[in-house]
Amino acid sequence: MSSRLALYLSFCISVGLSLGFHLLLARKVIRTIAPATPQSKTMLVGGLALLILFLDFPIAHTMLVYKLWNPHFLDQFMQSFATPLVLLHINVAAFGGGWMLHGWWKRWRAKRSKQPPAIAVQKAVQPTHAVGTPSAGSATPQPSLAIPASRRRFLQTAALATGGVIANNTMLKALGTTHEHKVEQVVIKIPGLPAPFKGTTIALLTDIHSSVFMTQQQMEQYAAQTMKLKPDLIFVTGDFVNSKVDEVYPFAQAFSALHAPLGVFGVTGNHDYYTRDIATVAKEVEQGGIRLLRNENLAIERNGTKLWLMGMDDDHIYDINGYLKEGKTETGTLENLVKGIPDDGTKLFLCHKPYPFEEYSQLGVHAMFSGHTHGGQVVLAHLDNINVSFASLASKYVAGLYRARSNRASQLYVSRGIGTVGIPMRLNCPPEITRIVLV
Repeated sequence: MSSRLALYLSFCISVGLSLGFHLLLARKVIRTIAPATPQSKTMLVGGLALLILFLDFPIAHTMLVYKLWNPHFLDQFMQSFATPLVLLHINVAAFGGGWMLHGWWKRWRAKRSKQPPAIAVQKAVQPTHAVGTPSAGSATPQPSLAIPASRRRFLQTAALATGGVIANNTMLKALGTTHEHKVEQVVIKIPGLPAPFKGTTIALLTDIHSSVFMTQQQMEQYAAQTMKLKPDLIFVTGDFVNSKVDEVYPFAQAFSALHAPLGVFGVTGNHDYYTRDIATVAKEVEQGGIRLLRNENLAIERNGTKLWLMGMDDDHIYDINGYLKEGKTETGTLENLVKGIPDDGTKLFLCHKPYPFEEYSQLGVHAMFSGHTHGGQVVLAHLDNINVSFASLASKYVAGLYRARSNRASQLYVSRGIGTVGIPMRLNCPPEITRIVLV
């Protein structure tokens, strides 16, 4: 199964589970209310079904069809109601799943505790005794230590409510830190790196997603924080905008403040293509001061030595497969990418998606810089080196530094990025500005 199909199926399953848990809770509510007439019961069921569809539509939309249809009003809706919407779904999943497991547990207990009919008959015909007249050999009755049912229900409800308050407060805190970025310090050792480039610092930004979720003011703050690092080079690896061409103007204005001694370079991302006007996006980004590498390379020179920068448009990153098989491409993109680079040249490669890292390592790329995954964005847990998130279903390259299997001299760094996509929230995955040192 391909990684794209696995990710799509996981999204479908998550939306289906959300709908299922909503229906489970709705069924319980209907049973509790118990309308007097079938007509009123039907109206209640229909009303709850419409409410469920309304609440789940934004989630299904952002996960499944956002590439094809992304009206502005839905972005505004998600910006205003993302927090309560996410909390609602989490609570529905928790309570719906809890009730379902509780029901299974009760049925299992009842099945295990059933006694054979013979014992039941024997108990039924046992003689009774008058009150206060114990039978011969019987023990003195002991007071019951069982907790009354009403008190037991109160304790269960109190424990559930306490857990819910703690969980919701934790989630609210996580939602409130979506723009609390972290500067990651990374050292990449490159064999044969020319001496004049040893110690070169690179600031890496990616996945800005200029939109109602990432305002010009916020982008200006990220640009200012990047400039405080005083890098020699700045890389911006795509997804400048979220989905609309108008979003490129505040991006270009905010990041026009970026500058570095060796230059500011970038490549396009998949969301830049969602605008259906990549030419305008690319033009405005370059006018904002970011030199885009579009299936090409250029040399950076320092003290008479060169270092080669390479970059691919997101729309052509998989041309590498045909190039490795046939030694050529119909579009000429890979031929142009490697044109003029000596075999022993140090190659730094910008590519929005990290997925084809293993393939590009076979071109002798020393270091590849990517984003796209958002580090998972919503990370349920970190288990040793395992990132528990939807992104991990699509790629083994989610966040951090990786080394190729087929070329051990080739490394990849994947940044968590600074923006969000779909649901405007991050969990266990703070935004990232990366400071990289080449040695």
